[in-house]
Amino acid sequence: MMMTKFKVFDDFISPTYQNILQAIFLAENTRWSYQEHMNYGNSGLSQFYISIFDERMIEHVELYHSLLGLVSKIKDDIVPEFNPIRIRGILQTSINNPPKHYIPHIDSPTNDWSFIYYINDDATGDTYLFDRTIANVSNGNENNYKWNHVDSVSPKKGRLIMFPSKQYHAGSPPDTGKRMLINFNYSK
Repeated sequence: MMMTKFKVFDDFISPTYQNILQAIFLAENTRWSYQEHMNYGNSGLSQFYISIFDERMIEHVELYHSLLGLVSKIKDDIVPEFNPIRIRGILQTSINNPPKHYIPHIDSPTNDWSFIYYINDDATGDTYLFDRTIANVSNGNENNYKWNHVDSVSPKKGRLIMFPSKQYHAGSPPDTGKRMLINFNYSK
């Protein structure tokens, strides 16, 4: 498994645009969907999400249009040969007895790029990168992984982070406030 670090871009967009996006995502009429198990199985912690764009289909027109400046800036300034294939908004709230981080996962097994844009300042909840190694294969169970922490980044309004989509990563529950982010996946 590759080992990498986050590439961090602070104040990637202007303060005015940061405030506009925050206001849109915090608005009372923004409809978040409840996801009981964030790992898409029958276990794991819950979160709220908004599917904005997926595989060339706009699922939430108003939010998509509000993000066009950010989507274009990522493409033009960072990954000109790649195009967005998925955009989701994520909202996580504090929980009792939280784990240090959620279950590590990848966004794609291919050589694509993932980006996380942090919408607000008033929450904790770092994002972690991991290197995965098999901890004990003597019992024949390859699901026994050891997660080696490689890097972490704290949320900060206006911060964009970049990492390979096949890199294992996980968010962590906020101690206070609402952890709000936009997850972008770009592919060739």
